[in-house]
Amino acid sequence: MVNEATARLRYSKGAIILHWTIAILILHNLFTGFFHDALPRAWFQFHISSGVTILVLTLVRIGWRLTHKPPPYLPMAKWEKWLANLVHFLLYCAMLAAPLTGWAMISANRPAPPPQAGAAPAPIPGQPPAGPRKPHKTMIWGVFELPKLGLIAHIGDQPDGAAKLKETHELYEERHETVGWIFLGLLILHLSGALKHQFVDRRRELGRMGVGQPPS
Repeated sequence: MVNEATARLRYSKGAIILHWTIAILILHNLFTGFFHDALPRAWFQFHISSGVTILVLTLVRIGWRLTHKPPPYLPMAKWEKWLANLVHFLLYCAMLAAPLTGWAMISANRPAPPPQAGAAPAPIPGQPPAGPRKPHKTMIWGVFELPKLGLIAHIGDQPDGAAKLKETHELYEERHETVGWIFLGLLILHLSGALKHQFVDRRRELGRMGVGQPPS
């Protein structure tokens, strides 16, 4: 039957929901990541929360992919299938590497120094005296605190921990940015392929992901 044939060529509802949810979060994080210097500081907190959500949803999506057979490719050349498989695999790698390098970078943040006797700033007239500095917490969607990665956080326990933490932070900051640029290139390849199949090959590729008419 036509309906059954169409259903076999279209992704399941669960896969479609995961795909578009992750896609929106990725676009948000790429934008806020590349333009973080021009955006309010509060945006960075959303960037972190979104990144952790991407990591969790990616693991869910991998589990979904392992337990739900994806629909077959629409007719295309062998090299296109090979490239599509490669880009999909690298996208999964990027969806894991981007939040993990960001998490590592946050874990390498230096903790707030403990207050020292006699080091309290002079009170400002008309304002209550400032209390001891509280350690900064990275909250995820304002619900729970993101724990630091132990292997990285404990670098600060070494005698020269402050310098090593700074070096580690800079290392993962550079890796995080590099993954971001690779991510952007992969997304351009992924989108270009989908648009090529949709408008050049006339294959209704977008319909497989719930956009427009499904392929038949």
